Amino acid sequence: MPTFYRIVRTDPPTESDFLSYAALGLPAPDDPGLRRVFDGISVFDTEERARRRARATLALGRFIAAVEIVTGDPIRAERTLRRSGHHTLWGDPVALLERVASVVPV
Repeated sequence: MPTFYRIVRTDPPTESDFLSYAALGLPAPDDPGLRRVFDGISVFDTEERARRRARATLALGRFIAAVEIVTGDPIRAERTLRRSGHHTLWGDPVALLERVASVVPV
């Protein structure tokens, strides 16, 4: 069961913490590589990588949610972008929220 780490704004997180840029209504990027991940959410493979990213960009959020994905889930995960340990998850925001195992402050 892989665990991914999502930077979130609230503790406990809400569905809005798991909305993609597309779901938020932001304009799609021109870059095809970025457009591919636009419908998903950014996560990291370790809590420490998520923490470093959150500290570098405080606007992302002040908490880190551990999201546990189970084999057979309707959630797809893929290693994406060039940032070390960065992955994208594609799935329903409610389903992602239901898989939050824990939340810690940045």
